[in-house]
Amino acid sequence: MINKKNLLIISPIILSLFFLGGLYIGANLDYLVSNPTDPGFKKLKQVYKELTQNYLNKDDIIFKKAEYGAIKGFVDSINDQYTYFMEPDETKDFLDSINGSFEGIGAEVGLNEDKQIIVIAPLEGTPAQKAGLLPQDIILTINETSTAGMTLEKGVSLIKGKKGTVVNLTIKRENEKEPIIILIERGLIKIPVLKLNIINNSIAHIKLFNFNENASEEFNKVAQQILSLGIDKIILDLRYNPGGILQEAVEIGSWFIEKGKIIASEQYSDGTLKNYNSLGNGQLANLNLVVLINKGSASASEILAGALFDHNKAPLVGETTFGKGTVQVLKNFNDGSTLRVTVSKWLLPKGTSINKEGVKPTILIKMDKIPKNDKQDLQLQKAIEILTK
Repeated sequence: MINKKNLLIISPIILSLFFLGGLYIGANLDYLVSNPTDPGFKKLKQVYKELTQNYLNKDDIIFKKAEYGAIKGFVDSINDQYTYFMEPDETKDFLDSINGSFEGIGAEVGLNEDKQIIVIAPLEGTPAQKAGLLPQDIILTINETSTAGMTLEKGVSLIKGKKGTVVNLTIKRENEKEPIIILIERGLIKIPVLKLNIINNSIAHIKLFNFNENASEEFNKVAQQILSLGIDKIILDLRYNPGGILQEAVEIGSWFIEKGKIIASEQYSDGTLKNYNSLGNGQLANLNLVVLINKGSASASEILAGALFDHNKAPLVGETTFGKGTVQVLKNFNDGSTLRVTVSKWLLPKGTSINKEGVKPTILIKMDKIPKNDKQDLQLQKAIEILTK
């Protein structure tokens, strides 16, 4: 459990931070079918009885596999791309991916509404970014294996691999007529937090790559450095930031938003709201600020950008964000399997839901590929223009 913090979650290759506490339930197939809580389970019980009593090769029945299959079928029937069941091996692979460093390509992936595996964001300095993967790229094949009907966990396991090996991805990209083949050499992935660059001795450009459990601590150091230098102009760059821990976003937002003001609200299925308010640092509240966003900005980064805009703290430059506005928790079972389940959705301070809609920029500037340098970065150059005019 990570200090009982609420988390914003996206399915990962390399990064997702979950609420890791949970419910330990010793479920098994026999219990499930003999104690149905809904009439729909009666047929499952009948099928179970028929197979165990009359199937020719009863010894071939693997009950654990049958249990997992029944659970996955039930979960998949909900048709929520963020709610799914993971077997023990899949759970282990997932947990290994959030321990700071691992071997792979360094991209965050998820499922879209059509259950296709898509790129959410390539991370800074990783093989995925260097190879040219972009947010919203749809992965059609992995090493020539079609991803049609493939689970996210299976896709992740195929993309991951040892440093120095190569993965072959065929992707479908917006505005491209033909699929694109991208070869990526896997490497050792170290998850960065942020990077500070001082532009023209007058503008602090903060690239915030994620909201892991060290993000606010690292941001505090950078904020103190900015204040000590007397800089009064900030570009907060949330592009390609796939999210993370909500509390980290709240603490960072508290540098810009006055104490007590709402940064985000969590709405549950019964309509009740839980507000997350600024903690009131506010030392950067009166500085000139521009926020950069794009299609790779998701979850906690969308909430922070939306909160800053709702409180009139900054214009938003770039493209509409990913639109991931629901909350998942991870429920642990005693055999090592887990259930990831959507429990609520996020609202911005003015009550707007970002789910499937994203946060729209106040100044739209599209970029079809990652720029090679700052001069080619049209979104960054626009932010500099706003702060210097």
